[in-house]
Amino acid sequence: MPRRKHITYDSQETKIFFSVVCLSLSVFFFLSFTTPLNENNFLGQGRNLFGDSSIVVSIFFLVIGLRLLKIKTPFSKTSNIFALFVLCLLVPAFLTSISIGNSQISRICDTNSININKCQLNCDNRYSENFSGGLIGCFILERVFKENVPVGTASRLLLFVLIIGTLPTLFSVPYSVIYERLALFFRYLKGTVFKSKNNSFGKIDYNTPNEVEVTQRFDDFNKEIKKTRIEENTKVKTRSNKEVLDYIPQSSNTQVNGSTDKGLEETTLRYPNWKLPPISLLIPYQRTNQKENSILENTKIIEKTLLSFGIDAKVVKSFVGPSVVVYALSIPLGIAVQKITALSASLALALKVDSDAIRIESLPDTPYLGIEVPRSNREIVRFKELMEFQKNSNIKYHLPIPIGKNVDGSYIVYDLQKLPHLLIAGATGSGKSVLTNSFISSLLMNKTPDELRLILVDPKQVELIDYNGIPHLLTSVVTEMNKVVNVLKWLVYEMERRYTVLASERVRNIQSYNEKKGFSAMPFIVVVIDEMADMMMTSNKVEAETAIVRIAQKARAVGIHLILATQRPSVNVITGIIKANIPGRIGMSVTSSVDSRVILDRVGAESLLGKGDLLFKAPDRVKPDRLQAPNIEQEEISRIVDFIKSQSPEVEYLDEILEKSFLGNEPNMSNDLISSVDAKGSLLEQAIRIAVQYNKGSSSFIQRKLSIGFNKAAELVERMEELGVVGPQVGQKPREVLISDAEEFIKKLKSGEI
Repeated sequence: MPRRKHITYDSQETKIFFSVVCLSLSVFFFLSFTTPLNENNFLGQGRNLFGDSSIVVSIFFLVIGLRLLKIKTPFSKTSNIFALFVLCLLVPAFLTSISIGNSQISRICDTNSININKCQLNCDNRYSENFSGGLIGCFILERVFKENVPVGTASRLLLFVLIIGTLPTLFSVPYSVIYERLALFFRYLKGTVFKSKNNSFGKIDYNTPNEVEVTQRFDDFNKEIKKTRIEENTKVKTRSNKEVLDYIPQSSNTQVNGSTDKGLEETTLRYPNWKLPPISLLIPYQRTNQKENSILENTKIIEKTLLSFGIDAKVVKSFVGPSVVVYALSIPLGIAVQKITALSASLALALKVDSDAIRIESLPDTPYLGIEVPRSNREIVRFKELMEFQKNSNIKYHLPIPIGKNVDGSYIVYDLQKLPHLLIAGATGSGKSVLTNSFISSLLMNKTPDELRLILVDPKQVELIDYNGIPHLLTSVVTEMNKVVNVLKWLVYEMERRYTVLASERVRNIQSYNEKKGFSAMPFIVVVIDEMADMMMTSNKVEAETAIVRIAQKARAVGIHLILATQRPSVNVITGIIKANIPGRIGMSVTSSVDSRVILDRVGAESLLGKGDLLFKAPDRVKPDRLQAPNIEQEEISRIVDFIKSQSPEVEYLDEILEKSFLGNEPNMSNDLISSVDAKGSLLEQAIRIAVQYNKGSSSFIQRKLSIGFNKAAELVERMEELGVVGPQVGQKPREVLISDAEEFIKKLKSGEI
């Protein structure tokens, strides 16, 4: 006798039943909307119930029915459905309040209790001419406004505002976007209709109106808004010379105007016209589907194998991931989970897979046990998939890094700022370097050099060397491990200096600071160390560990983030104090359960399949999630790097951070050294000698050589331009040095000949 199928509340049969009910109700209310008023048939009763708002109720049930059938619609989200439900209550009440004029509730329903039958008798006589919101509208007004309360303009206005306030949730439009657009619109009106004579937009003459001009202004509304944004984002507020100045490693195309003695400065972005690499540079992808026959066959094998050991468990659903298929197992009460996990070897033998490849874990937020079985044909998750997901997502990422694709087919893109640091461990062949390259490429495709600076450490000298020559780097790719400690010490100094800047500006973090300045005045700094074990073995371990811990503890607020990777997750490399301060962990395929416990504090990574199969433990989750990391080809990396290099053929790096001598100089903190005309004159002479000797005349170069603040260095460069030592700034090209003999020029300058 065949066993009776077990139907639960969330089984497929249950969902189909309720979807048919909802779709039937949708059709019913739609037909009732087309039925004339006061009909005594079945459809007429539906029209009497909701009135003219029956069409809203029809849409509500239609959306629920399609969602139960897993058919995507623009209103499939839970928030959209909730907004539709609210509209099903507000719209009838609003229509009723309009139709009854300034009457009182007692004229609608003369009842003190909830009695629909009595309400219907009192309302039916005047329904066709007064009650366009139906009995539901009458009932809501009677309950909300109580008896003998006038239904006037105020109540109608309140209902109208509530309806309008529900629409953004219905159409998934963030309220912040609406507020921003309204603010820009009123700002535009202020700049056009109410503009003064000195405004750059011009003044409208109302005595002799120019209709063509006014029409043109409103036709170009979006253009003017973009222009206003650009102008605001490229200006910096006036600051005093005594204030602590932000340090941005500047390239030779930075322009600074004004005098620091006057306390005025106007700084423009180094790359105001920067174009982000398009997604079209990435390789297209094709998805491979798991055969349904194999899934059904494995389902029967799992149930039969467990039944042979006396466990009557059922597979209620399955999730097809990129590398594994997860079978959700419903176990009866009284069966210990440990009894099933102990049978993993028997299940692997029955399913004809490696015994180490089977993982049995409880599924989050469900009462089921998940059995992860490797797919016969693994799916390659392309880097382009996650970039398209991120582009189409409504979430705003500051530093987006694509982690991978979940076992249920959803994409996981995390904001590095929320982690705020990441630790990666995986043996050779696990896909660790590919994942690191995908993180770097994602940051390059989303951030300009003004918004992000990178420090890359590559002991292998082949994994990250392709990124040399891009303007995002603070220094060239570090390949010598004995210099990494110097880099970490400089990061500690930079972190403390940034906190001083934030304190002087009275802001709490880097986002507030940049918002206050109106542009990316303080860029994020992301440090990627591809092999942490080599650094800990070849450099001073105590100094390196101390610097990493200090950065991990404090650097989040000032925009400095670490991505540390290693293929040997031993306690000598990943110490307890480092783990305690880096909550974001990624465990890839490792050789033993001991290594898995070091990186994830639990077993599981030793059962991964390699080639991008990973366990990601987010700070806000107790258990790690199994993902398939994105695969980025070398050709894609080359395309992204070439696109970036084409916009900045010449770059200037701050290689001095690799030297120990640089650490004690404290750049940007020595403005008090220039306190007299003689000191200023001697610095000018030194700047002239340096520009001629190195054939460079950029502000950042002079700043580093003289160990002075950037504003003072910019002032010296402007003075040299006035004297004819260097040429003007032309686009992104470096300034040209116009003289060849510095000493002779200085002699003429002192004698007054120049």
